[in-house]
Amino acid sequence: MENLQASLKIALVLGLAVMAGACQFENTGSIRKSPEVAQAFETLQLQALAGYRFYFLNQENNPFGVAGLHGPYWMQGPNWKEVNPDSPTFGKVVGLVQSFPAQSRQTDGYFILDRQGRQVGVWYSSLTAGITVNPDTREVSITTATPWLQQ
Repeated sequence: MENLQASLKIALVLGLAVMAGACQFENTGSIRKSPEVAQAFETLQLQALAGYRFYFLNQENNPFGVAGLHGPYWMQGPNWKEVNPDSPTFGKVVGLVQSFPAQSRQTDGYFILDRQGRQVGVWYSSLTAGITVNPDTREVSITTATPWLQQ
């Protein structure tokens, strides 16, 4: 009887773990390399991205990436700062991301895609990114390596 109860508990825990994992995969997005996105950032010609809100990763004087999210999509977090694309700060941040890539890396442009492959934003960085898009709240989470902590 004790073995049966122990087996049921293990099965329940495993079932809950599988369900929790499935919920995480449900929100998993991706990035797809785009020379057009890279060029838009490098030339600061962002007309095609009107209606996007922009954020940079880390500090203004040491940024590691710039994300632009379309319309209702948004992000928050202690390492992300929103920036106006018409401001001098935006040009400065993009220039630093371009000129100072992470070690042994190259800065590239990417589309940010939700689980269904729909474009919800853009990413400009030398860091690869893990993407999570909550379809209910439209919050986007971008996870990267943290080279600013390794200095």
